[in-house]
Amino acid sequence: MKKFLRIFLGLFIVLVLILIIRTITYRSMQIDVEPVNLPVFGMESVANLSKAITYPTISHDIGLPIDTLAFREFHQFLADTYPLIHFNLKKEVFSELSLLYTWEGSDPELKPIILMAHIDVVPAGETDAWEKPPFSGENDGTFIWGRGTLDDKGSLIAILEAVERLIDEDFVPERTIYLAFGHDEEISGFQGAKVIANTLKERGVEAEFVLDEGLVISKGIVPMISTPVASIGISEKGYLSVSLTVEMDGGHSSTPEKESAIIVLNRALHRLINNQMRADIAGPTEDFLRFTGPEMPFLPRIIFANQWLFKPLIINIYEGSNAGNAAIRTTTAPTIIKAGIKDNMIPTKAEAVVNFRIIPGETIEDVVQHVHRVISDDRVKVTIVGQNQEPSPVSPINSPGFGIIHKTIRQVFPEVVVNPMLMLGATDSRHYVEVSSNIYRFIPVTVTQEDLARIHGLDERIGIEDFRKAIGFYYLLVKNINSL
Repeated sequence: MKKFLRIFLGLFIVLVLILIIRTITYRSMQIDVEPVNLPVFGMESVANLSKAITYPTISHDIGLPIDTLAFREFHQFLADTYPLIHFNLKKEVFSELSLLYTWEGSDPELKPIILMAHIDVVPAGETDAWEKPPFSGENDGTFIWGRGTLDDKGSLIAILEAVERLIDEDFVPERTIYLAFGHDEEISGFQGAKVIANTLKERGVEAEFVLDEGLVISKGIVPMISTPVASIGISEKGYLSVSLTVEMDGGHSSTPEKESAIIVLNRALHRLINNQMRADIAGPTEDFLRFTGPEMPFLPRIIFANQWLFKPLIINIYEGSNAGNAAIRTTTAPTIIKAGIKDNMIPTKAEAVVNFRIIPGETIEDVVQHVHRVISDDRVKVTIVGQNQEPSPVSPINSPGFGIIHKTIRQVFPEVVVNPMLMLGATDSRHYVEVSSNIYRFIPVTVTQEDLARIHGLDERIGIEDFRKAIGFYYLLVKNINSL
């Protein structure tokens, strides 16, 4: 017995030493940078964003008409407000409403850069419920209010402000820089970003990297990290909806059969919800932990530094929140259900739509096979419906593009922790996968959980100082590109 205890104690000591050594060597991935003095972007820049918000460039549901006048007036506003850009850069219009500006670099041998944003916004909803009118662009001294301040005219105007200033300073980029602004991102981007991307591909453009909207600098959102966290999206989940249809004999509700279309459909949905696709720590989520883990207190750092031992615990932690669960698996969400027309009639047909957001490493075909296998009932007809998208490729975190974005973030926001992360939503950048293998998604604005709820919700707004820093980010990023 004593020999067994000695062996056990010895193994325990070895285990503890391994855990401690791996934790100590679990080093920070943050880039050390020198402080940078940025130019001052004054109230004129702020006023330009306020004015931009007043144009109701709304994308309604697919198939509904667009108010093209608002978009054309916005185009004219840009031409009037940024004369140096419109004199020095080549401007092209696609699908009548999307814009592409080309800033020729001094070295045509270098791969170009693409900076993206989108012109359109989602509807404001119940405008009377807004604290400030949604298309007022009101400046209260602290915030600029209105639809599009965060998603995504804030980025668009910040990019243009930065480029206009750089041209005024006689700055010449070594690489060609494209400014790509789609007009229908909120309804898929098929007429805007996709058309621009296809044109660039046909011209043989292969970009060093693409930077689009996406994740943000979050404050108080990432657990166990007290400092703000700047997350760069390196991939987007895929999208799939399937229809489940059951057709059976109906009848009178007074003499029901043991099974009906509704019962069979309900059982199928129950099986899908209770047999989710496998959770895993891999790809972008693994990269996220590698960047974030070393910045945590010692005890959680032990856990994340030793995934070989604690992986089941980490997965359990992630499954405890909706966003965490979505980061580690393909999610399953019934969204539509239809059956019956009268309370005393058993319907002959029952239908449901289930939406899946597919994690990188899995495919639409994997999900369809999973649905058939889990339901395991030939009476349930499974049909793919709507617009579907495979997960985007995972962009590398060791590329020059990721490095220069990381560096620029740390220069402008020295207090933040930078990390790569999986995007749970979709952006126009997914249309650029054949133009560049290095696609990143980041908005240089600090937000809280409350601010995130304002995106596509009520009372969208951006802090004035946050907007000024966003201009500084793009200004410095363009300068840093010359050092690639």
